[in-house]
Amino acid sequence: MTNHDERFDRIDAAIERLGQRFDGLTQYVVDFREETMNRLRVIESRLDLQAATLTSIDSRDSRLPALTKAVLDAGAFSSQLAIELSRQKGSAADFASRLEKLEETVATLVKPAG
Repeated sequence: MTNHDERFDRIDAAIERLGQRFDGLTQYVVDFREETMNRLRVIESRLDLQAATLTSIDSRDSRLPALTKAVLDAGAFSSQLAIELSRQKGSAADFASRLEKLEETVATLVKPAG
């Protein structure tokens, strides 16, 4: 029986290592998403500056400054919406990951290996 116990212990250790690697990969994805969002904010601020410049130029020369402003505002709104949706998706993924770990812990407590 000891041979089987050793095998199960090795399997458990391998599963634990896989879990740690998965946690590392999850953290990498979360960090990558956060960095991407930060870079998008920088790009968005640059676009806002260009939009403000374009609006000030356009308001003097164009016959349709309101339409130009509406198009620029729609672009800014779309950017904000994309960032917020990304943030919510990240929160949902984090919640799902935590819930899965909690379910595994509860399952282990309810049915301990024996």
